[in-house]
Amino acid sequence: MNLLILTSIILSVILGVGRMVDLALFTDAETGLCVVGSVWLRYAALAVAILLAVAAGRAAKPEARKLCSPCKPSGVMAVLGAGFMAATFVAKLALWDSSVVGRIIMAFLSLFCSAWLLALGRSWMSKSWKRPSDALTHVVLGTAVFYWCVLARFMENSSSWHRVAPTVVVWQMLAALVFLSVLGRALSLPDTADSRTLCASGLTVWALCLCWEFPQLLDTLLRGGVLARLPDFFFGLGLCCIGVLGGICAVRTTRTESGRKSARHSVG
Repeated sequence: MNLLILTSIILSVILGVGRMVDLALFTDAETGLCVVGSVWLRYAALAVAILLAVAAGRAAKPEARKLCSPCKPSGVMAVLGAGFMAATFVAKLALWDSSVVGRIIMAFLSLFCSAWLLALGRSWMSKSWKRPSDALTHVVLGTAVFYWCVLARFMENSSSWHRVAPTVVVWQMLAALVFLSVLGRALSLPDTADSRTLCASGLTVWALCLCWEFPQLLDTLLRGGVLARLPDFFFGLGLCCIGVLGGICAVRTTRTESGRKSARHSVG
């Protein structure tokens, strides 16, 4: 594995552990405000992880075409993500809240995302790989939920630089949007794909959508607030699956066959 990519993955895991400690000891659970240390230390840690992810992806020599082959780990994570997005659809429709229109839009966009992830999963898990879709329309519909989440963040929940989590949500949505969009193009039109952007965005969603998001979900679970935020909890689990998928794709696009070739030569 590329050393920079391995370093980026490990640093993102360390970021996640730090985030878990921060939520447990140094952040107020009710307001989301930092009670110990400067908020800018959190942003600095995030910036280091994201910049390293982008640099590692851009500096590597990835090949998007390597994703056009069967891969059970990729398929399993895509199917799991599809399941959690489908659960978000059900939870959004089942739980009543004040924003009816926003709730319905979010529900059906989550369903479209679920369908796209399921198509990805079936493609990777089949014995003979084939394109998940011949039209980029499915990619656009499958990623539209992340457009909506960025807009909803500003329309429904006013954010503040002193509340880290709502601000980072916007970055998470943009990272997931870029990754799934570039991934869809790479699988549909591999000759025109931007392999470096695919690798960089994959490492970025690993950092933001998995390593940053999972501690938040774990904190919600331990504090017993899952039922009150069930749609967001399912959506967060779906984001985590996309984060794992991003890391797998980054590794797959940069994996070399030198080890296997050398082994074959030594046997010969």
